[in-house]
Amino acid sequence: MKRTRAIIEQAFRQYRPALAYSGGGDSSVLLDIVHGMGYRPPLIYTDTQMEYGTNQAFVREQAGRYGLQLHIARADITPQDCWKRYGYPMLGKQSARIWMQKHPASKYGFKVDCSTCCRKMKIAPSRKLHHKIGCNATLTGLRGESDSMLRGLRALKDGAICELKQDHLTQINPLNGWTDLMIKRYTVQHALTVNPQKQAGHVTAGCMYCGGGAQFDNSAIRALRLASPDDWRRMVTEYGFGPIIIAIKYQVTLSEAQGALDHLGGVESVADRMPHVFDFLRPKPLKGYDR
Repeated sequence: MKRTRAIIEQAFRQYRPALAYSGGGDSSVLLDIVHGMGYRPPLIYTDTQMEYGTNQAFVREQAGRYGLQLHIARADITPQDCWKRYGYPMLGKQSARIWMQKHPASKYGFKVDCSTCCRKMKIAPSRKLHHKIGCNATLTGLRGESDSMLRGLRALKDGAICELKQDHLTQINPLNGWTDLMIKRYTVQHALTVNPQKQAGHVTAGCMYCGGGAQFDNSAIRALRLASPDDWRRMVTEYGFGPIIIAIKYQVTLSEAQGALDHLGGVESVADRMPHVFDFLRPKPLKGYDR
């Protein structure tokens, strides 16, 4: 905590920061710490157009509770346009890159790209809004290695404060190094309000239409199916994630995956009768996984 406070103090001493607030657990902890230290930064929430129905209301409620000004960023394109052009958000950022190296779109008929989806729908609109309201730095709840291996490597290389040259912005991560246990402990000790989506069993309070890693022990796709079946069905059928999940799962082309689903009655029929087949991106559970 001492290091976190020192980073926050440096941030407000050297920069004009806004706090990137998603409504999730990490950014809620950061918001409470910053507010408790007497700082009142503007909050920037990015509406990715893939948010859970109650998330923006929760963010507005939190902004009001802390007495902070809330700004909402939004991309100029739709998620569907982004996916069709750049790739579907599956496998996680690093794994998606590795997948595309081994499974070229020219052969398999589809692209996966978490990084571009995140950049176009969330990061770029947020950073553009930072400049618009006169802020030259962003405070985030990123925790480095506890978030992902890729972010851990970046945190090791760049530290808690790094220059985003592409965006002409300084990114400050006061929670760098915090663990899940530390976040949970702070949340309980300070009686923070937990996002309704997390209470409902969702893996994240962020984008609902994201394949992420879809691990057996932490699949956002499965969590969405169980907690919000209508949203899950829209993702699998209307938005085209179903055949892509099957293609990744069995490492076949998109046409082969679609053909298999058609043989079983079509993606909508499979979603009704065997919804679990879309839960994960691996054909078999990892060793030790308990179904």
